[in-house]
Amino acid sequence: MVQHLHARLVCSGCKGELAQSDTALQCRRCQAAYTIEHRYVSMLDRREQVDRPSDWDRKAGEIRDYAEISNSLALSGIGRFATFLNYGYVPTGNEQHAAIEPDEVWNRNSVKLLLEVVGGTAIRERDVIDIGCGRGGNIAALHKYFKPLSMVGLDICPANIAYCSAKSRLTEASYLVGDAENIPFADESFDVVLNIESAHAYPNRARFYQEVYRILRHGGVFLYTELMLEEEVVQNVRLLEEAGLSVIRNQDVTSNVLLSCDENAEQRTGAQGIANNANASTKMEDINDFIALPGSKKYEEMKEGTRQYRMMNLVKR
Repeated sequence: MVQHLHARLVCSGCKGELAQSDTALQCRRCQAAYTIEHRYVSMLDRREQVDRPSDWDRKAGEIRDYAEISNSLALSGIGRFATFLNYGYVPTGNEQHAAIEPDEVWNRNSVKLLLEVVGGTAIRERDVIDIGCGRGGNIAALHKYFKPLSMVGLDICPANIAYCSAKSRLTEASYLVGDAENIPFADESFDVVLNIESAHAYPNRARFYQEVYRILRHGGVFLYTELMLEEEVVQNVRLLEEAGLSVIRNQDVTSNVLLSCDENAEQRTGAQGIANNANASTKMEDINDFIALPGSKKYEEMKEGTRQYRMMNLVKR
């Protein structure tokens, strides 16, 4: 796995060339070291703990929350099926973009969300990275429906990447621990960047958008969804454009996501559902809000219109 990725990786911090030993990758320029685990490599730049402690504290909280969710899913016995944590999408009368209809029974709404953000984007025989890949559902669905040339799943939570690496049998897919604000790939490494319901957790949004622009090839596409406060929508579009990305689609699909949250509620609160098990076995403050169950703060804000679920396609000209 590491050998397959090594030629494409660079230092997360300075983007310098890496040298490989049996247990680590080391930057030839700044001497930063990255550990090689059994099935994956961790490309987190730990110097951020000193340089930007408040940012790191927020990221450490995300790592902890997702690790607890991963553990609770494993204890519940449904971990192997729970490859998606996104809110999902149910069609309404608004404009639809998916060129394919999912045939899944389990996780159907979540796969539909992915297919909607992909729309007519060319994926086949292209290099794709899923930033904030979670438990690998997007990577598996992209392979099933589009057959990319290569796929990389990057996530800041080691528990997510350990799960993906152990479960995946796809030779086209690789997984690594990494930071969306310090992406460990060289300039113009990918044709498509995917980011679904993850950027809300990034302390420096502008830096993330700049990294997306850097790793995209010219003509490459950024497929992006996020639940944003109403007042953040214009600000985030401005930051995307300042990073050099051109918006070709910016759609409010809140109504579709709310319908999916309604449909998912029974499954996610059942005896083996994520809400029931995570509330019992984790220290997360509010798992109901995390997955936007009906009645939760995020769900009600979507209903009131103070939060919007935006689905965007952007291109690097």
